[in-house]
Amino acid sequence: MEKPALKEIKIELPGDLGEIASSKEIIKMLLDKALSKVEYFGSRCREFEEKYGMDFISFKKRAGETKDEIFTEWDDLIVWEGYELGCKEWKEKYEELKRCME
Repeated sequence: MEKPALKEIKIELPGDLGEIASSKEIIKMLLDKALSKVEYFGSRCREFEEKYGMDFISFKKRAGETKDEIFTEWDDLIVWEGYELGCKEWKEKYEELKRCME
């Protein structure tokens, strides 16, 4: 698997934090944040899966095929899609950060 394109940044930390925090530790903190975002978005997706008894793809297909528009379901579809996209984006960020630790 290819390593992500890296960008060097400068971080200024107060006092002795600069002496004790390594770049690996900072990446680990970012990994934890990314994982918590994945878990958050994933849990919101699971709420919709439980509510409708199906996954997002099936729900989207059903919403597109129905003749009667149910606006609350269309609203849920839009929100659910946002959670799906957020989960996917943060999973990608998590994987990129993991490759930085190699």
